[in-house]
Amino acid sequence: MENMDRPDPRVAYRLDCSWQLCPVPILLAEEKIADLAEGQVLEVVYTDPGAKADFRAWCGASGHTLVGFREGKPQSSVMLKKGPGIWKSK
Repeated sequence: MENMDRPDPRVAYRLDCSWQLCPVPILLAEEKIADLAEGQVLEVVYTDPGAKADFRAWCGASGHTLVGFREGKPQSSVMLKKGPGIWKSK
């Protein structure tokens, strides 16, 4: 288990979606990743137990890369690398 308080140097932006339930973390991540340049990494902090599976599915459908998860209690996070995208959010 990694220290959630220590920032990861690969992360361009950290989005806190703690205490938000599906589909809010995915919707907020989609909105924020649209603002990043291709190749930049977005870290999304979440507490929703279903978010891990949701982010795996979303990355498969959106063209972004799932870099990895950091497990914690009560918060965990996922790191997402912006890809060219299959569709444009904006």
